[in-house]
Amino acid sequence: MSVFKLTEFTTQDMSKLVEFAENLREDVAAAGAEFIDVISVGDGKCIVIAKFANQAQMEASTEINNAAFGKMIAAGLVNADSIIRRSGEVVYSF
Repeated sequence: MSVFKLTEFTTQDMSKLVEFAENLREDVAAAGAEFIDVISVGDGKCIVIAKFANQAQMEASTEINNAAFGKMIAAGLVNADSIIRRSGEVVYSF
């Protein structure tokens, strides 16, 4: 079954975050996710949803994902204290 990694965070400037994230596209693609979407839920709050084929692939992506977030934090685009990570396995799909 597929697994998902969800990462919540806040940003002060969504447009700058999007521009900066575009520069990370190749790095993040190497994480091997089926897809990675960044969703704005308002007031500078975001959720990243990444889908992986299995747990091992998700775990293997951790270093790449941490490096990408590290770059966004260093650029002042992500509040490091706001990051909340969760993961889970698909139990049912419609």
